[in-house]
Amino acid sequence: GILVSVLLAFPFAKEGNGWRYLFGVTPLVAFLQIVCAPFLLESPRWLLSKDAQSRKARSIIKKLRGLRLEYEVETEVELFLSATAVQTCETDTNVGSPTQQLFRDERVRHLAVAAVVLQMAQQLCGINAVMYYSTLFFDGVIDNPLVGSSIVMSVNVVATYVALLLMDSCGRRDLILVSSVGMLASVIAIA
Repeated sequence: GILVSVLLAFPFAKEGNGWRYLFGVTPLVAFLQIVCAPFLLESPRWLLSKDAQSRKARSIIKKLRGLRLEYEVETEVELFLSATAVQTCETDTNVGSPTQQLFRDERVRHLAVAAVVLQMAQQLCGINAVMYYSTLFFDGVIDNPLVGSSIVMSVNVVATYVALLLMDSCGRRDLILVSSVGMLASVIAIA
């Protein structure tokens, strides 16, 4: 999204009020989402929680999973229903709010804390400042700061795609450790 916004800024960069046109793109995207919303599929898990015999849920599972045979669809339905039953049993036995339940179980607590710390590290490392103010960083360094911003945004998109490809083959933990070292080196270089 950020890369697209920087690329859209090129035609309007020379105009004094070009930013107003860019803000005009936002309602167009919102309108497009509203128009496309009726074509979104309902969650099969939610449909099955309302009616275990839902034909619509089965049709959606078949479409989403690319299944051809009925017994494959029924196997998926059974997985959904059994997961919902287990979740319901666990919820019934635990007392307190969902947040309290989250931190009561030690295994889940470690995962939740790790997720929060990783998100905080990502936000506090300064990447948002680099993304939002990249044109100011390049102002006076290169002729067109938008080119520099486009390069930064493109590197972000490519790095995200590479991370998605490596995630399962290299392992999430190793990828997080290596990328954390990269974040540290980048923050030191920028400072």
